[in-house]
Amino acid sequence: MKKYVKRIISSSISMKTKELIDLIQESGCRVVSFDIFDTLIKRNTNRPEDVFKLLEDRYNRQFKESKPISKLRIESEIYANEETYNEEVTLDEIYESFLTEFTEDRVAWLKENEIELELLLCQMNYDIFPAYDWCISNNIKVLITSDMYLPLEVILKLLHKSGYKGWNKIYLSSEEKIRKSTGNLFKKILHDEMIDPIEMIHIGDALQGDYIAPKKIGIKAVLIENQKKGNEYYNRKIFNRENKKLKYEYGILNAFLQNNCTRQKDFYRTLGYCVVGPILYGYCKWLVNELNNNRIKKIFFLAREGYILEKAFQEFRADNIEYNVILVSRKATVTPLLYKANSLDDLMNLITVTRVNFTIMDLALSCGIDLLTIEKAVSGLNVSMDTKVGELGTGQKKALFDSIRENVASFSKEQEEYIKGYLKQVGFSGKIAVADVGWHGTIQSALQAIFPENGIKGFYIGKKHKKGKPDVDSMAFLFDDEKNDRIRQDIMGTVDLFEIFFLSTDGSAKEYAINDSGEYICKQYEPEQSDRNVIDITKLQEEALRFVKEFRVIDEELNIDMNADICEAGYNKLVNSTSMKTMERFKEFSFLNVDKHSLVAEHTLKYYMFRPQKFIEEFLNNGNKSLFLKSVFIVPLPYIRIIDALKKMER
Repeated sequence: MKKYVKRIISSSISMKTKELIDLIQESGCRVVSFDIFDTLIKRNTNRPEDVFKLLEDRYNRQFKESKPISKLRIESEIYANEETYNEEVTLDEIYESFLTEFTEDRVAWLKENEIELELLLCQMNYDIFPAYDWCISNNIKVLITSDMYLPLEVILKLLHKSGYKGWNKIYLSSEEKIRKSTGNLFKKILHDEMIDPIEMIHIGDALQGDYIAPKKIGIKAVLIENQKKGNEYYNRKIFNRENKKLKYEYGILNAFLQNNCTRQKDFYRTLGYCVVGPILYGYCKWLVNELNNNRIKKIFFLAREGYILEKAFQEFRADNIEYNVILVSRKATVTPLLYKANSLDDLMNLITVTRVNFTIMDLALSCGIDLLTIEKAVSGLNVSMDTKVGELGTGQKKALFDSIRENVASFSKEQEEYIKGYLKQVGFSGKIAVADVGWHGTIQSALQAIFPENGIKGFYIGKKHKKGKPDVDSMAFLFDDEKNDRIRQDIMGTVDLFEIFFLSTDGSAKEYAINDSGEYICKQYEPEQSDRNVIDITKLQEEALRFVKEFRVIDEELNIDMNADICEAGYNKLVNSTSMKTMERFKEFSFLNVDKHSLVAEHTLKYYMFRPQKFIEEFLNNGNKSLFLKSVFIVPLPYIRIIDALKKMER
């Protein structure tokens, strides 16, 4: 109860950080004092005590033991404070009580590693830095004041590492043996600096130490607004799980996102950094590990999604693995196999038709049939180009296939020759891996059929076996048919949205050819997104890659278990708690993988009530069925679970 009362009081008197500069300027004070932790500096942990959990992991890995280091460290600090005659203890005094449990060498190791972790996990508070920098630039005397057991030399390293310089003096409770919270450290400051209380402002986040104590002796005090415990896509459900290790490891990710995502307020940049970035990072970390486990030294990223996957993969500096991006698509890799079809149904199965409204014109475009051939075939069947292939009778299907078969086979065999030449140019041979966002492994299956002599293994973000299709040799990070059903529901219920996050803004691979220099090349379709959409996707992907680069710096030392639950937590929050404001943002996008359609419903419930057939058609054609339903009905329902239940009923 005391904790909640304290939080309410703090909230009512705290100030937003953007108001600080105006307040300092208007006060006319000569001296500004800043607290350190949670003011100038933020830790990339959910709680300060999580540093001790990381220390425990390090110790147990290093010495192959199972010691409750975190518990012992907390107890030692309590004991040291009870035993001292001073107001503050030092790190050395805290670790003295460890000598009853560990040797001197082990105690020294623990202390050194705690300091290393603090240096690794601490960073600049981007919200406060502008006020600090304004004071330095305007020649205001800056003091740094903190209740902290860490020694001065460590604090100096933390401040320099976090980008702070130019202060006048540091007052630490561990050095002075008196604390802010009692007011005694502030009294010493007034004495040493020879200033009156009204000439000084102190800024910090602790109600007692940074606000009440200085106010009692007449110092102007500013309590800064406590940042919420998570970024916009913080998923509280993760912390409700029983797995305590998952809690503090997700806490590190969440704190890192909170501390670094504040640098930009753009919707798509935030989405890229906080939602897409962790998935991209977790996938690449998993991928490097699995490639090494499978002793694979060569991997090809399948464009278009492969571009961003390959850029993220570069940050892991896997020098023992050769990697490249190849321009492929489902259409471009299946076309070389179409000559093997013996019926229209074979043809449709090869090109993986899933839509009920797939027309004869769609068939022509998918198979590379020239316009004259398809027009001649259609005229003989008494149907139109817009006729749905599924509505043709058995005789019509046979007649259509017979009339296009030669044309399809000719183009297909030519493409088989060209794609083989194109891929051999980049060393596509031997034991290799392919990487893509995933689902059914259609491209991998086609490549294996074109190159039967190669051993191809697929590594996907997610995979889902398609009935009637052969399973490919592959594995996935987030989900497959055997694991993480909840994540599968989240993503497959919003599959178009998920794919667009990773999609290159270049056009899709269309077909292969030989240029004037005799080189095999891939021809691409024109880009399908609008200029506005390209800008937004680019911003999102830039921020996702920035997250990968920045988080890699601390994870190289921490080796956090970036498992599927942790990495997908932000996406789960996005698609299950989608605000109508976010829904409006998604309306700006159109998805062109199968017919042009919006990522969400384009009309209101009232519109669809009078046009039920239109509702059914748009719903079936949409790859974000859960978001489609929410944008129509608005009320908060478990749409993803509803969609999954409908699919199971259909099966």
